[in-house]
Amino acid sequence: MPAADASRYTDFPSTHWTLVQAVQGGNADDAARAMEKLCAGYWYPIYAFLRRSGHAAHDAEDLTQAFFHRLITEKALDMAQQGSGKLRSWLLGVLKHLLSDHFRHLGTQKRGGGIPHVSFDELAAEERYALESQTESDPDALFTHVWSQDLLASVREKLRTAYEAAGRREIFDLLLPYLMWDREPPSCREIAKKIGSSEVATRILIHRLRVKFRTLLKEEVARTVLTPEDIPGELAWLQGVLAGR
Repeated sequence: MPAADASRYTDFPSTHWTLVQAVQGGNADDAARAMEKLCAGYWYPIYAFLRRSGHAAHDAEDLTQAFFHRLITEKALDMAQQGSGKLRSWLLGVLKHLLSDHFRHLGTQKRGGGIPHVSFDELAAEERYALESQTESDPDALFTHVWSQDLLASVREKLRTAYEAAGRREIFDLLLPYLMWDREPPSCREIAKKIGSSEVATRILIHRLRVKFRTLLKEEVARTVLTPEDIPGELAWLQGVLAGR
């Protein structure tokens, strides 16, 4: 990257790739903390993909455990850095490779045997999966949809926390529909009445909320790619997924 371009990204955040690096190359404590963060952020898309691929709930649980175990035991990161650099693509590739191995060696190991346990809420996973649309049969499509929804939800939660810290939680809850990409928000006049403000002032509030949301979203997307140049394409991909394209 030219020096002039690099200077534009001096605040480029540490990415989720650094968690993968810590898992595979850090000391035991760092690896454990990194694995906990990776699991907390990505276990459900993995689980949903496995369930939609036809695996029973208990098998999906075991395979999710095996997936995170593979992140520890294999040097998959080296291969990932030679690819597109998108964390979602790499994780899905690791998962599919795991499934290929699983079917080759099916029956050679008892359920859960030899795999360290990674903590995630299996009951919550199945309850959430039961709410997923059954019209989408493609596991890849469900994975990308869930990935996108979780990423947006994490950004909304950060924004909610900021508004709450400023004593404006009620305002955020009223304006939240304007951050939902998959549904039509209520009219500005309706929100203005609930806030007890003018339409003009309410439109300004909505604009400011969306600007803050876009800033946080860009930061969050940046954590899932290897270079800043990947951010615009990933944002466009995200919007396309949520728009159903």
